[in-house]
Amino acid sequence: MRKSGRDVAVKSACLTVQDNGSVPTGRPRIGGTAVVGGVHLSTPTFGTASSWRLVLTGLAMMAMGGTALVLSYVVLWTIGQVTGSPLVEVHLQLVGPTATGQYVAWQIVGNLVTFLMFLLVVRLTPLAAYHGAEHKVVHAIERYGYPTREMAREMPRVHRRCGTTLLAGILPAFLIAAPLLLVRPALAIVVVLLGWTFRYPVGALIQQYLTTKEPSGKQLDAGLDAAHRLLDDWRRNPHTDLSPFVSLWHRGFVQLLIGVLTGSQLLHWAYQHLHIWLDWELWLG
Repeated sequence: MRKSGRDVAVKSACLTVQDNGSVPTGRPRIGGTAVVGGVHLSTPTFGTASSWRLVLTGLAMMAMGGTALVLSYVVLWTIGQVTGSPLVEVHLQLVGPTATGQYVAWQIVGNLVTFLMFLLVVRLTPLAAYHGAEHKVVHAIERYGYPTREMAREMPRVHRRCGTTLLAGILPAFLIAAPLLLVRPALAIVVVLLGWTFRYPVGALIQQYLTTKEPSGKQLDAGLDAAHRLLDDWRRNPHTDLSPFVSLWHRGFVQLLIGVLTGSQLLHWAYQHLHIWLDWELWLG
């Protein structure tokens, strides 16, 4: 494929930066995640976001989950009022499980509505734009080395290594296959296999239309700042050996988990009282 003059110029500029020692010849496998107000990029030896921002992001994710639960309640309540089905009661586990096709169908509808509401909530927050910035910047690093705003801006928002792809592969097992096990075990197995087989195209669609959006200049600059700090650190310490826990800490997994677990406890408490708080007939007298 013939390269344009612009592509050659950009590539030459990038190679000049590398030749001057800004980044080492071999780059590390970069991990990343959108965080509250910015982008976290990491290697096993360095992470760009502070621990408190990562914990706050875990809490924010659970807050978005709680918002999705409320929205799903409203949607399921509306559907139930129109169709006469106990969708809310089944979804809030106010009705005991029964091995019937109708009950399983209500479960699956509730699960899918909640998941869709979560994706919509993510799409409406700045986190989706920072997620887009993260993907663009990582693409630019992988293609050019030391990225500029121009390089990052032209990159796609979909990335094959995004965690969304993994979720697209395993969530059908929990959202659809698990309820189906009660009545159609063979169909449940088919759902699991299809979900894993088509995880990449489904994950790409979810990324493109729900979990990422085009970042603003400020949001893209946040991603670029993280990329430059990460690559500068890699240039200084390219082969540092660290313990697995320290590497996980730099990746941000531990701090995110702390935030998620703390938020999940709060969310669980709220979920137990949700049907009382949203009992409109009770509040209206």
